[in-house]
Amino acid sequence: MNQAQIDFQQLRIKHILFKSKVRSVLYGGTVDEVFFSSSGPIPVWFSTVGKKYSHKPEMLELKQTYQSLEATARSLFGLYANGKMEQAQNGLSEIEALSDRFLSLIARLES
Repeated sequence: MNQAQIDFQQLRIKHILFKSKVRSVLYGGTVDEVFFSSSGPIPVWFSTVGKKYSHKPEMLELKQTYQSLEATARSLFGLYANGKMEQAQNGLSEIEALSDRFLSLIARLES
């Protein structure tokens, strides 16, 4: 495994944790504010490890996709907090669609 594969595997793992935390909140858990902040693991990855790949056009798209994931998650958290639990849970399909795009971009960056 080369360094790029290791770097992007780390991001995949962080992304799986992201999705797990979103799902947890939408099924009764509490929001991990630190995880979903600018000092969370994914933003930190972008500002440290991700810098090595900033010259690649897919990196900008990857970062934008993550920002969309985070904004969507926050929106779903808001729906859930306002008692619209079913609507929030149904919104997980948006998270999945963005997640597929995120993972696809990672695969493109790796190759």
